[in-house]
Amino acid sequence: MTTLGHVTLVDCTLRDGGYYNDWDYSNDVIAHYVDSMVRAGVDVIEMGFRQIKADRYLGPTAWTTDEFLDQINIPASISVAVMMNAKDVVSSPDARLTIQKMFTAKSKSRVDMIRFAAIHSEVEPLAPAIAELQMLGYKVALNLMQVSDRSMQEITAFGAQCKAMKVDVAYIADSFGGLRPHEIAPIMTALAEGFQGPVGCHLHDNMTYALSSTLAAVDAGATWVDSTVLGMGRGPGNVRTEYLAPELKRLGRSNIDVAPLVNLVSRDFTDLQRKHEWGSNLYYFLSANYGVHPTYVMELTKDGRYSPSQIVGALEHLNEHGGAQFDLKRLVGITAGRTANYTGSFDATDWCVGKDVLIIGPGDEARINKEKLEAFIRKHKPTVIGLGASSAVDSSLIDAIAVCHPERAALEATAISQLTQPIFAPAKLLAELDIKVAQLRDVGIITTDGAFTLAGNQVGLPRLLSAAYALAIAAQGGAKRIMIAGFDGFATDDHRFKEMDDVFQSFTQLKGSPHIVSITRTRYNVERSSMSAPL
Repeated sequence: MTTLGHVTLVDCTLRDGGYYNDWDYSNDVIAHYVDSMVRAGVDVIEMGFRQIKADRYLGPTAWTTDEFLDQINIPASISVAVMMNAKDVVSSPDARLTIQKMFTAKSKSRVDMIRFAAIHSEVEPLAPAIAELQMLGYKVALNLMQVSDRSMQEITAFGAQCKAMKVDVAYIADSFGGLRPHEIAPIMTALAEGFQGPVGCHLHDNMTYALSSTLAAVDAGATWVDSTVLGMGRGPGNVRTEYLAPELKRLGRSNIDVAPLVNLVSRDFTDLQRKHEWGSNLYYFLSANYGVHPTYVMELTKDGRYSPSQIVGALEHLNEHGGAQFDLKRLVGITAGRTANYTGSFDATDWCVGKDVLIIGPGDEARINKEKLEAFIRKHKPTVIGLGASSAVDSSLIDAIAVCHPERAALEATAISQLTQPIFAPAKLLAELDIKVAQLRDVGIITTDGAFTLAGNQVGLPRLLSAAYALAIAAQGGAKRIMIAGFDGFATDDHRFKEMDDVFQSFTQLKGSPHIVSITRTRYNVERSSMSAPL
């Protein structure tokens, strides 16, 4: 199958790297990037996504509008690509109409090629959108994501689908980064057999194989390959442009000059790497082995509350219970609109009557002030409730743990089962997750319409949050006062800030509710004090 000839290198730094900085690069970085790529002779630059919906702030390379590209004045010597997520298009009521709204005629746009990133089930429904883009004059490439989950017959069939849709380039993407170099050749052969045209690969570096696997793909007939500056990209990142380019040149497959990229690497992207810390590590290696989506690793490692062993435990749980598709709801402690109705058998009345209760949250303030917080607990001896399996302070100082959120509990399943403290959690919830604990306090939960209620062995919560659960248990138990630490608060424009702030305000409306005071820094609208102040 091997054919010698030019290999088209697509640098997709601004697009794939945007997962780390919300596609919000500075104007200077974008200008330096484009200038360096042009002078180096890179074939194609993928300038970003063309997203359809805005549900939060994202920088300009998430949208990559024609107006944005016109401001950059990209020389005609380099081709420009943008990417669209297939799921956004195929889920729209009319794929053709969506394309018409998102793109003008090619003659009026600096974009040369649109690439779709699609899972197997999204390929066929893309046909109308692809046909519309071709009518507008654009080249189209189609990436089959999660290729490691597909059989050789399915990969060949994908190539045939691309051929039938007259796609310009058929791509495979190793979304989990788990393919070894020797596994690439059969995949490229199967793809080319079905497509009978230019084939390419986009490989992630979870297991540090991205460079060798890309070269193996080229040996097997790939004539389009992806890379990024310093490997910047989702999860561990990709093959490095500054490594791949000289290798292709050595093989006589490219004329890219790496010299113009040196300053770009050292001046701009080294600083970005220090800030965002992408690159392969043990967690990405394991996620690739387990077939777990690498975004889980990104979210778990930046969360701050998880120890290394808990991250590994979460990945093992995802391996056993399905983690191929990333779902933010499995990681976020707040799920708007989530309802629950778990009856309980433990009555928490008088559990902590007349005592000060300290609830320790996951915020940085608790971790930064770990020693001070531990000294405070030893001196004043409050009843301490931790949220979930992880806490900033020594576990011996935790009197009880509150667990109520299903997705969070699922990720912490192994760690929760190893806890020795009393666990406040609905028994039915733990049974659903197959979590067994030594000391269960089965307090039930029912979600309510914005109010707290206390009824013996079941509490009503306005939100299905462990923090709300702990507040209710403390109130049911007869706490004299509730202190909180590590409730730093999200940015005030983050929906999670309002949701937690509403929980605090709802709690104050509960008749006879204990007074709340934060003893570490917080943005929430609660009374503020200090662990260093006299009680």
